[in-house]
Amino acid sequence: MSDERKLCALDDLPDGGSRGMLREGLDDRLCVVRRGEEVFVWLNDCPHEHRPMEYRQDRFLSGDAQHIVCYAHSAHFDIRTGYCFAGPCTGRHLTKVPARVENGIVWIPAALPSIFDR
Repeated sequence: MSDERKLCALDDLPDGGSRGMLREGLDDRLCVVRRGEEVFVWLNDCPHEHRPMEYRQDRFLSGDAQHIVCYAHSAHFDIRTGYCFAGPCTGRHLTKVPARVENGIVWIPAALPSIFDR
C-alpha cells in the first residue's frame, strides 16, 4: 500500500526490548518497543522539553523493561499508551505512530505524525 512503508522485520526487534529507528543526524526519529507479537511505536520526543529520550542508542526502557523512560529528566511513560505517569510531564503523552505487523514485517504510515499532533 502506498500510504504505508516497511519499518523493519519483527525479528529485528528484541522481544521485551526497544530500538531507535529512522535515524536523522545523531538521533533516531522513533522509539520502537516489542512485546511478543505486538509492536509499539512512538516519536522519540519527550513532551517535557521535546528532546530524544534514550540515554544511549536503543536504551529507552526502565531497568526492569516495564516502561519507557526519558533519561534527561526521568519522565516515565506507559509502553502501551504513551501516558506519562511520573516526572515533569505527568499527564501528557508521547506521540503515537500507528504500526501493524503482517507476515513478520512491521508497517508504519508513509507520513509520520508531528510532535504537534497531540
